[in-house]
Amino acid sequence: MKKIAVCGKGGVGKTTFTSLLCYALAEQGREVYAIDADVNPTLAEALGFSPEEAAEITPIIEMKELIEERTGAKTGEYGSYFKTNPAVKDIPERFSRKIGNINFLMMGAMRGADQGCACAENAMLKALVTHLILKEKETVVMDMVAGTEHMGRGTAKGVDLLFLVVEPGMRSIKAAKEIRKMSRDLGIESQYVIGNKIRSPADEEYLRNQMPDFSFAGFLSKDDGVISAEQQGRALYETSPEMRETIKVIVSGVGL
Repeated sequence: MKKIAVCGKGGVGKTTFTSLLCYALAEQGREVYAIDADVNPTLAEALGFSPEEAAEITPIIEMKELIEERTGAKTGEYGSYFKTNPAVKDIPERFSRKIGNINFLMMGAMRGADQGCACAENAMLKALVTHLILKEKETVVMDMVAGTEHMGRGTAKGVDLLFLVVEPGMRSIKAAKEIRKMSRDLGIESQYVIGNKIRSPADEEYLRNQMPDFSFAGFLSKDDGVISAEQQGRALYETSPEMRETIKVIVSGVGL
């Protein structure tokens, strides 16, 4: 399995899980593309980029000159013609930032409705996601917005595995159920749940009872080390032996 999407309600810890997963796969010797497709991009920091390094990373959607060059349309304009399938093959290698075997790429968030048309930008992101999922030869892990918004039906067919990250709470579970339905409608059949922020066996039991028809890949404990790693500007995979071993078990268990 090479193409992996990670989804979940905001705040459940999917970015933390994504960072752990990327490191575990990279440790196998894989070249990994870590894609931040969330509207609240924090994957760079979770991977261990310093705040200064993260601040220097420009989201693809904000690269106006590149978007105009590839789509043929001025960004933010209404009614302009643009290429719906712009050339993006060179973008992952040119614009990703490297940390070990992990290549990080930030997609960026779509602009609000009052800030002009984002048609060209949207075409650029869609084409890039399609390339990464369907044509990129390396392992790709995408930290998604809830609802798999960047994916179309054709793109989703290239996803080998979807992780749904949940915490012991009804809103998190409700969001996971909605995402599962949406992703199945897109054709993503291989799905696993990751229980996060687990305080006790009772939390695990609660999730299993509330989600009896879901397949659980594993559980991550509620760990103050997440905050500590963030304060140190280091990756959790490096600072928490417990998390490192847990994610390895999860990776092995789902056949990655």
